[in-house]
Amino acid sequence: MPTSGHSPRLCASVLHGALVLLLVGAASAQPAAAQDHCVRLICGKGSEDDYCTIRPAQLVARMPAAFAIVSVRGNTLVATQGDATTANCAPAKRLAQEVSLDRASLYGSVEITGQLQATGILRFEPNDGGELEFRPGRETFKGTGPFFRANFQRIKLDSARPAVNVVPPRPLAGADCWQAQATAQLSDFSVLVGDTSAAGTYPRRARITAVRGFTRCTWGGP
Repeated sequence: MPTSGHSPRLCASVLHGALVLLLVGAASAQPAAAQDHCVRLICGKGSEDDYCTIRPAQLVARMPAAFAIVSVRGNTLVATQGDATTANCAPAKRLAQEVSLDRASLYGSVEITGQLQATGILRFEPNDGGELEFRPGRETFKGTGPFFRANFQRIKLDSARPAVNVVPPRPLAGADCWQAQATAQLSDFSVLVGDTSAAGTYPRRARITAVRGFTRCTWGGP
């Protein structure tokens, strides 16, 4: 029977070498693949300024009508797969395509335009993250997606303008936690996603009306 002229030992050696090259190539491609799924958005010519903003954001989410994500703060991480806080994120000046935050992971801050009018609970509970917040009722979240539901359950009012000033009844004047039913008109939001007490959703403008039914609550409770 004719043969190829190559010894079995030589063939095995060539096969082994090819396998090593294949494994090395696959290993070196892993970080690049990870970067494809996560970016760290930077401004201008590689600016590291955390407070610069990038427009258009190229980010979307299922939110109430007329809501839109208009910009993202510098050094915000966006991962289309996995957790943005643990991914290998490559710097980029913009997103290459539209990304839904209902499926992606975000670590940083986005600006959202829109006006929310809702009834819910106004709660006073001083802590490192602020003192006053508004918790919209369930009807606010109908038809919305995971991003909106996760970030608008509690809306921080301390930096809103005009300043929210609600005086509780005298028996609750010294309470460390009180709440009441209220109607809120809130617009133009900054959503900060992170692991510090500053994380949360902040409206630029707020008006609280129809405040009634004051009760004492338990600090740190639901």
